[in-house]
Amino acid sequence: MLANNPFIMITSSGKEKVVDRIKEKVELQMQINEAIKNGKIVILKGSPGVGKSTLLNLIIQNIKKSSSVDVIREDFTPSIYNRLRTLTVGPIKKILIILDDFNNIELLDKNSQEKVLKLMSELASRTGVLLVENRNEGVEKDFRKMHIDIAKFDIIGLQRSDLKQLLIDRLNMVRDVPRDNLDPFTDDEFDKIYRKSGGNPRIALLICSALYDQKETSII
Repeated sequence: MLANNPFIMITSSGKEKVVDRIKEKVELQMQINEAIKNGKIVILKGSPGVGKSTLLNLIIQNIKKSSSVDVIREDFTPSIYNRLRTLTVGPIKKILIILDDFNNIELLDKNSQEKVLKLMSELASRTGVLLVENRNEGVEKDFRKMHIDIAKFDIIGLQRSDLKQLLIDRLNMVRDVPRDNLDPFTDDEFDKIYRKSGGNPRIALLICSALYDQKETSII
């Protein structure tokens, strides 16, 4: 009988290895460093579950090692405007402002949206601003209409080898002895998982969770 389903938790369990995404991590780190140094807005885009938070958490760990940079990270809500417009940015210590789910700006009316975008631009001129959103048609078009300079960074799905390793790591969590294979999944099943998920870790874990349960039931 198969052990407990290791795919039920669709977010990082903290036990599997973190996929390095070295190239993306370096490129995003460089954009964020420039934003902090020169006063700029970076928009981080990617579908839900693709790994934006995981990659960002790794970078934040590096940033926090610097004594000259503080990090403010909050979910975007309609009330964020009043909190940020009174934010004091010192002349010496820089601040990186990170707003998750910035696509929630759509909850505001057009006038309020414009006020928020202007505030982001003003804050970016004094420190770094990183906006995280999921929309395909993002707020960058609104910034450009206002002639506000931005940088955009897209996070896509994992490479086949990285997704395979993620699934192996999950399987090894419930194995008596760690192994470097996808058993009980076949190669054909992995191909279908990859195609259907597009390399998105969260979608892949959802598919694997259902497939794993099916295999467990068939064995009983």
